[in-house]
Amino acid sequence: MTALGFAVAIGLPLLVLFGAIVWPEPIAPEHTVDAIRARLEAETEARRGHRRPPPW
Repeated sequence: MTALGFAVAIGLPLLVLFGAIVWPEPIAPEHTVDAIRARLEAETEARRGHRRPPPW
């Protein structure tokens, strides 16, 4: 019975730690590479039409 207690006391936290390290975290759609690229391209296109005139 003591061996089972030790196995649970040591094995369960190790199993949880392993799961926390290995389990992939979902990435929000607005944080993907494609979404960031699209947002930057949209900002660049929006700025092209709204340039400030030179100060001279």
